[in-house]
Amino acid sequence: MTSDTTKLSPASIVDAAIRVADANGLTGLSMRRVADELGVGAMSLYRHVADKDALLQAMAEEVGQRYPYPVETAPSWRERVQVAVDVDWELYQRHPWLVLAYASPRLSYGEASLECLDWLSAGFLELGAGIERATDMALTVWSFVHGVALMAVGDQLLSDQGQETSLPSARLADVFAGRSDASVPPHLARLAGRADAAHLLDPRARLDAGIGYLCAGFEVSAR
Repeated sequence: MTSDTTKLSPASIVDAAIRVADANGLTGLSMRRVADELGVGAMSLYRHVADKDALLQAMAEEVGQRYPYPVETAPSWRERVQVAVDVDWELYQRHPWLVLAYASPRLSYGEASLECLDWLSAGFLELGAGIERATDMALTVWSFVHGVALMAVGDQLLSDQGQETSLPSARLADVFAGRSDASVPPHLARLAGRADAAHLLDPRARLDAGIGYLCAGFEVSAR
């Protein structure tokens, strides 16, 4: 460890903290680990960051800024939805810990996020919706992407927390494969062994299908 902290800054601390969280999850994030990543003493971090909570807020804001929406453009509302889905999906895949961080309203609505939300909401005004309903639609898209992302990275998040990730025999994959030891309800049993049911287990396929349903609903509800 070096005692030279002349190059230490809020930005370098946040960058290091993001690297630590990417490698170890939020449960593995601590001021000590961030200091070790930077090769400095832990107490030196507090000259630039008030505490771990402030660090988390800065991390969430920084990652959001790294995945911006094209807010200087004005595509159709459907195109905006697709951009939001693609950008946010990549964000969650690259930084799974952010799925947990964004579950907290105090971490999920920084300046960068508000700018993205404003851009996405503006698209729904094309449907004739008022700004309240348009923002509600935009938040619904965000909530759905976040929920599917949680399922997609759930095993990794549990592993980061040292939780057992083995699943019971009644899991949906076993039901579709026809190898479940549990009693399967009659309608789901009809899907056993069907190759065309495989997409139901793919998170990105579920995301795209669900967004399609949502967009169809948005159009109807705005009439």
